[in-house]
Amino acid sequence: MAHEIATMIDGRSAMAYVGETPWHGLGQQLTYDAPLEVWAKESGLDFELETAPIQYGEDTLTYTGKNVMYRKDTKQPLGIVSDKYKIVQPLEVLEFFRDMVGNVANLETAGVLRDGANYWALAKMDGEFNIAGDQVNQYLLLASSADGTLATQARLTSVRVVCNNTLQVATGGKKAEATIRHNSVYNPTILLEQLSNYNQAFKTFEETSKILANVKMSSKQALNVFGQIFGGVEENQNAPTVQRALALYNGEGIGADLESSKGTAWGALNAVTQLVDWETARSSNARLKNAWFGRGAEVKQKAVTKLLEAA
Repeated sequence: MAHEIATMIDGRSAMAYVGETPWHGLGQQLTYDAPLEVWAKESGLDFELETAPIQYGEDTLTYTGKNVMYRKDTKQPLGIVSDKYKIVQPLEVLEFFRDMVGNVANLETAGVLRDGANYWALAKMDGEFNIAGDQVNQYLLLASSADGTLATQARLTSVRVVCNNTLQVATGGKKAEATIRHNSVYNPTILLEQLSNYNQAFKTFEETSKILANVKMSSKQALNVFGQIFGGVEENQNAPTVQRALALYNGEGIGADLESSKGTAWGALNAVTQLVDWETARSSNARLKNAWFGRGAEVKQKAVTKLLEAA
């Protein structure tokens, strides 16, 4: 399939959600009070992972030090990993939120990418702020992988309601996240301890956002910052991505006409996030991964840094 969302054995897309239908139109709609067992089944997170030795040749030789990771239900191979690789089962990702759901969090999406190589759950946390009618909500994302491409990580993420732009929360230049590599035993308690101050981190992010919303920025100043973000040097101001960011900033972006965004550094940041989240993925179906991980997330964090420097 063209998109990265996996397909379950029964042919349905491996994603569940509450609220409005996602932009890709895939997955099963659930209610906020659905139990985790239902989330697991409807999101495709109810499969198990296992490893097996890699064997080859007529004499059935074993490739020592490496194993193949595969799904027990479909026998689908997902990647080659070290024999020291510690598996985080997909169901454990949902279990991470069990004590939070209905208390300080509500699950909103969960699913599987790339046949099962990546899997995640995203919960809306208590906490939001408003900048002159521009609402931003607090989310907690937990994700892991079966092929070594992603450590198990919990990260605090903001979502701008008007356009669903996402931005990882960072305070003092440090991302609000906790990580456990796959050569260590997965321990959800450690992740929660490392994120114990997530409410304070979000509060600091709120202060940063309001600073940016109060910084006036001309189109010329925004163009200069976009050139640094997407090109690194001022000569790249004519690059298509830079010019597109400027167009979004100057009114074409969702929410660009709001008081908080029009002619401000906050508006410039949201021009970058819309460009990264919605327009620069290789295909529309790669947006979800592009928005949360890899280069897309890094570009957005660079934008925060550059705009604070400009402020």
